[in-house]
Amino acid sequence: MTQVALFKPVKKRRLYEDIVDHIKELMVRGELKPGDKLPSERELAERFDVGRPTVREAIRTLSLMGLVEVGHGKRGTYVSDTAFDPYMESFKQQVSWMIEMEKTTLRQLLEVRDTLETQIALFVAERASDAQLAEMKNLLAEMKESLDDTDNYLEIAIRFHRFMAQATNNSIFYSTWDAFTDLVFRYYGDVLKEMIGTDVLQKLYRANELALEGILSKDPDRIREAMAYHAGVEWEILLGD
Repeated sequence: MTQVALFKPVKKRRLYEDIVDHIKELMVRGELKPGDKLPSERELAERFDVGRPTVREAIRTLSLMGLVEVGHGKRGTYVSDTAFDPYMESFKQQVSWMIEMEKTTLRQLLEVRDTLETQIALFVAERASDAQLAEMKNLLAEMKESLDDTDNYLEIAIRFHRFMAQATNNSIFYSTWDAFTDLVFRYYGDVLKEMIGTDVLQKLYRANELALEGILSKDPDRIREAMAYHAGVEWEILLGD
């Protein structure tokens, strides 16, 4: 195989994801530290050469990840006091490499991630505020309205689960979840696009609906049952099980 054949076009990404990754990298390198104020929305739009809605979505994503705080008692957006662990980024890269080299499998990754998500749901039922639960309801409603748009649905679903992890109010738990989930979602987009015309999005939506219903019930058995159903749907999609 020639060197030319080894290099292929990269997959397109949403612009806001590039901004999120860039800001995260600045945090990893220590160029942005807890308490630092980010440039204004307008300034960021100019520096990244994108529209302000794109910057707004990037800031919202960073906020859901717990990496920035909007307002912070003042005007503006600030880097969160929660420590951003560069070793977690290194961990994600290592596991991703192991999967590519077949030293571990997507099945093993899902086993860990599903265990984390079940515990997350149990913690959320105990700890989430009324405002956090209301936001989860809003995101679920957005998912329902996006069942005819795979890309948009997946984007909202990621935000929903990210917000669940944040609602545990445990930054270490969130960071661990984020490391595994980021790897899992790398597989989702292409797989879902291959299933256009099936009822896969309806199944995923129903799984998330049951998860939230279980959380709102605060019944541990109901939560575990809902998360087991959610895991089953994901395994069927990603592994054909």
